[in-house]
Amino acid sequence: MTAFKQFLHKIFSGLETQEELDEDYLAQAVDTCDLERRIHELEHRGAGCDDFPLHAAIPGLHSRRASW
Repeated sequence: MTAFKQFLHKIFSGLETQEELDEDYLAQAVDTCDLERRIHELEHRGAGCDDFPLHAAIPGLHSRRASW
């Protein structure tokens, strides 16, 4: 049984957890605005929030996402 555990540990030890991947993604932010956008993306990832209005909605776009 220990040989199997060692085998699994060798296979999965090189994989980063999702939390580590998220932290690396956030660390790449170039300024506060970029960091807030990245946090927003992570918080709403997989929630089906494609129509979620942005906090900085541009007038006249009728709640569509901005192109940036």
